[in-house]
Amino acid sequence: ALAAARAEVEDGRAPNLSVAIEQALLERRRSEALREALEIWEEEHGPIGREAEEWARKELARALREASSSTPGH
Repeated sequence: ALAAARAEVEDGRAPNLSVAIEQALLERRRSEALREALEIWEEEHGPIGREAEEWARKELARALREASSSTPGH
């Protein structure tokens, strides 16, 4: 994980190691939150259909783009 954070800095995707680690942790928390939300949905409503899953992936990607463009240091 540390090597990946260093690569983020070297590639210019993060201004320093601290920001790269913070971004990785934030992304991990988002991923865990999404996984939990999907588990809850499926417990309450059954499996999510392919069309709904594709829509959700597009919306998540859009939200992540918007969040990363508003993150300080970018």
